[in-house]
Amino acid sequence: MPNTQTLPVDDWSGAEEVASNWFKFENVGDKIKGTLVNKRFQKSANPAMPDQWVYELKKAGGAVFNVGVSVGKPGTVQRLNNCKVGEVIGIVFEKTIPATMKGFADAKALKVVTFGMDPEYKEFETDEATGPALPPFN
Repeated sequence: MPNTQTLPVDDWSGAEEVASNWFKFENVGDKIKGTLVNKRFQKSANPAMPDQWVYELKKAGGAVFNVGVSVGKPGTVQRLNNCKVGEVIGIVFEKTIPATMKGFADAKALKVVTFGMDPEYKEFETDEATGPALPPFN
């Protein structure tokens, strides 16, 4: 039920920052597991950075995380595109691959695993606790 109490526009007391929902692979062994609920292509706003595919994973607790994968990782993108909406998947930062050009960062090798379809996933249905399911992608 919406909050019926209105606050003055300039009243910021009691405000809490909303945490980012972007998952970042920072260290070898970092991993995320969840139900694939959507994916989208995102053009980079910075010409120096590559475009990316964003995979939305819903974790067991209900939180949805965005996982960005660069178009420069065609093997990883292809494996993720083979996964279906409603499938429980995991993505693991498996190892680093040394940069081939001096001054560039090492590449992050990501491994994609599947745990099969999520029996709890309901496509296009609304659940009072979590809201509407996202439409499938093609």
